Amino acid sequence: MNDFRTVKCLNCETEFQGDFCPKCGQKANTERFTIKSMAKNLFLSIFSIDGGVWITVKSLFTRPGRMVLDIINGKRKRYFSPFPMLLLALSLYIIIFSFTGSEKSKIKKNYNVEVVESGSKQDEDLLDDEKFDYAFVKFFNFYANHYTIVSILTIPISIFCARICYGRKNRKRYYWGEYCIPIIYSLIMVTFYRCLTSIMFYFYADFYEKMTSFTPIISVVALSACFKEMLEFGVVNTVLRSCFVYGIYILFLIILVISGVYLFGVVM
Repeated sequence: MNDFRTVKCLNCETEFQGDFCPKCGQKANTERFTIKSMAKNLFLSIFSIDGGVWITVKSLFTRPGRMVLDIINGKRKRYFSPFPMLLLALSLYIIIFSFTGSEKSKIKKNYNVEVVESGSKQDEDLLDDEKFDYAFVKFFNFYANHYTIVSILTIPISIFCARICYGRKNRKRYYWGEYCIPIIYSLIMVTFYRCLTSIMFYFYADFYEKMTSFTPIISVVALSACFKEMLEFGVVNTVLRSCFVYGIYILFLIILVISGVYLFGVVM
């Protein structure tokens, strides 16, 4: 574009010369939407080396702790924003989860409890201890098949657990919102792992069950990797604290289940 040509910004109507509006930052050359332009923008947003999804995914699996610290310190241009990145990862998971048929997989019941319809006469006749077993079966089935909803809604719980377990010194150094960044990126890493497990279900269902059993370990590894540079702990200390973060998070979920049993009789 000719730098001496005066153009009018279509967003804020400021007249200027150059490629970007000095007031709002919108591009001077704003094209109309076509299938070609939309496909081009999507491709650039994913594979751009200056701040797209590709560089973020690459950093997430090669230097997650450094990426988190860069974002907290203000070096954000080259990285895709955490919340849109999370929504993109969860959307990919939903597609794979549905396409491969793994959404039909249910948590295997390890209790001697007959699973019955909620509200039925059989449900009313269940003993108290059986109701707890039944509630946990239903809860973990719900968690497995509504992972995206549960993950988003429980982000505040994860942040709270992290602030407790990573020490008072770090609570003073970082805001609540800054704790949110490594929590979200660790959740993205776990979501990508769950995408892989769902793909494996399509080819080998038994191996899928084995891979899902490693999800807690992957969660701890993801937390440790994303928080490592930010908190400046040693590797062993970071992993141990991350185990406590994940453990307390699960404890919160269990408390919710027990509360549901006492208050409503059944869960989900």
